[in-house]
Order: sequence, then C-alpha cells, then structure tokens
Amino acid sequence: MPTEWTEYVAGLRTLRVTVGEPRLSVVMLHGRAMAPESLAPFATSLGMAADYFIPEGPVCEGPGHAWWPVDATCRRAMRAQGPRDLHAESPAGASSARAALLELLQHVKAQAPDHAVVLIGFSQGGMLACDALLRDHVRIDGLALLSSCRITAAEWEARRKAFHALPVLVSHGRTDAELSFAAGEALRDLCLRGGAAVTWVPFDGGHEIPLVVWRGIRRLLQELPVE
Repeated sequence: MPTEWTEYVAGLRTLRVTVGEPRLSVVMLHGRAMAPESLAPFATSLGMAADYFIPEGPVCEGPGHAWWPVDATCRRAMRAQGPRDLHAESPAGASSARAALLELLQHVKAQAPDHAVVLIGFSQGGMLACDALLRDHVRIDGLALLSSCRITAAEWEARRKAFHALPVLVSHGRTDAELSFAAGEALRDLCLRGGAAVTWVPFDGGHEIPLVVWRGIRRLLQELPVE
C-alpha cells in the first residue's frame, strides 16, 4: 500500500507519497491555482515503485497555489482573445521559484543518491521545470511537460542544448482553452532543437491530464535505467 505524509522541504509544504520499494524519485509540480493533493491520486495510479515529492507553490492563487503570481486582469484580457502563448513573458517570481525547486531537488538526491530523478510539471509547473533545466542545468534523468508552454522564449532558445539526449515527454490538448495547442507544439519543437529524445503526446481534449498522457508518463518511468 502507498504511504503518504506531509513535510516541509525548501520552505515548501511537500506531499510525500511512497509506492512499493522505490527505485525512482519523481518530483511533480502542479499548475496555477492547484494543490499537491490534486496530483497525489495520479502518482499512486501509475503503479510504479517510486518516491513522489509533490511540493506546493509559494503563492496563494484562488482555491490553490501557484509558482509565481499572475495578474488576473491581464489574464482575463488575454483569454478573451483565445488560448494563450506566453513565450514572451518573463514572470516576476520565477527566479525565487527556481531557487526553491533547486533546493528541493538537492534534498531529493540526498535522500536517495542512486535513484533516477524525473521532473514532471503541469501547466505553470511545466514552465518552472523547463526554466530550471535551461537556466540552472538541474541534473535530472527524465522530464514531462504537460499542457505547458515556453516563457522567455529567446533566452530558452539560447540555452536549448541543456535538453541534449534527455528523455522528454510533451503533451497538449488540441482544444486547450488556457494555453494554445500551437504553444504546446512550439515547446515540443524547442526540445527537439535542443536534442532531446522527445515523445510527443497530442490529444483530443483541453487543459488536463488524460489517460493517453498517463500511459506516456508510465512508459517514460518504465524505460528509465534504474539501479
């Protein structure tokens, strides 16, 4: 049976889920206005022996939390024009969110130095995961970017070689009303230009994590070399 508890890591309330005899460490980053508890059932449903770390973003946002603040008025204005692509945005608070994520990853690796480490981010969590990889060269063994997009695209482009040979899953819904499907394709293409081993999972749906993506993540975890 999975065990579940809460601890504070890098100043972040972090939901911990351990399944079986762990051979992997998986860090899952929620999206805007979400909570770690929304991802815990997804983690256990994968049926993979792993330690899951699901931190809570530091910013209160609606019913949940976020990794950096979002201007609600600006967001409403942009959404009125259709699904968004945030490639030109440089979010205030992204650097402090990266610092907390780096500290958390150091904790994860100290807990189990022999484990492969996978970083999974949904929506804003995917932006943070990618930003940390490209700017801070975090050492991970796999990456999943779910219903996400680029930010500070020109700077990411200049750092794209950090993707080299990394297994990366990119998923996006064709009818995503939050972040445009074209934005997801652009994120996929950036990973490809950087030399990542990309698995592209488009799906008929919106801003969500459907079964086809669940299968893709499970396959990503299964195919990682473990001790």
